[in-house]
Amino acid sequence: MNIFETSRTRFISHRGFRPLAPENSLPSFYYAGLLGQWAIETDVRVTRDGALVCCHNATLEKYCNEDVAIEELNLYELARYPIVNGKRVDCFFAEELRIPTFADYLAICKRFGSVPFIELKTDDAERVIHAFRRYGFSDDEVVISSTVYKRLEESRACSPTAFLHWIFAEESGLDRLAILGNAGISWNFPNAWDCPMEKIDLAHSKGLKVCLRAADDLNTFLYMKQLGLDYFPTNTMQDRDQIAEKRNG
Repeated sequence: MNIFETSRTRFISHRGFRPLAPENSLPSFYYAGLLGQWAIETDVRVTRDGALVCCHNATLEKYCNEDVAIEELNLYELARYPIVNGKRVDCFFAEELRIPTFADYLAICKRFGSVPFIELKTDDAERVIHAFRRYGFSDDEVVISSTVYKRLEESRACSPTAFLHWIFAEESGLDRLAILGNAGISWNFPNAWDCPMEKIDLAHSKGLKVCLRAADDLNTFLYMKQLGLDYFPTNTMQDRDQIAEKRNG
């Protein structure tokens, strides 16, 4: 299976669909799937008792107003802290506002046919890979991403076919990533217009796919398409063609 062979616009809902729900929450994942997004991105961490959960930050301060580290809590303890910050937080039931487990997230991706786009916030890539396999995803149906190159190497050692994505890649490491195969990068340019075309061409010349962050308005998205980018992380955009197809179907 090639996850890039699709007629869908390859929008990656960054931490779920954030205009309608708190980031990295069950509702944000659900809305991303419901809206037909190609991929749903999340961040995976490990609790004290080894459970995989979805949260960008190391502590709960941003989400729950509690300055406690996820790695210091077991899963039962973590479930006692509700998400209290984020978009439309008052619209959801308490059960929807707990920190999601990785299994919760995978279930939503599976239900809607969205690609799991998994940013590793843990060095235990093998645990994450075993988890999505147990949930019925083959390796070539997922993306594993990280800012830490070593984690991508460890992921490839465990999975020969998962797509690897290096966040904010370093030019000096592109050849090593290309050798790992089936991989892509994002360059660290907050404004797409600041990224030289030579950077895009360089990555493509090594067989790597490329994106920039983030396609958050129509003009930026259209410019990214003009640059020949391969996928589009976004905090706001949605695949309107996919929504229309669902309605007409």
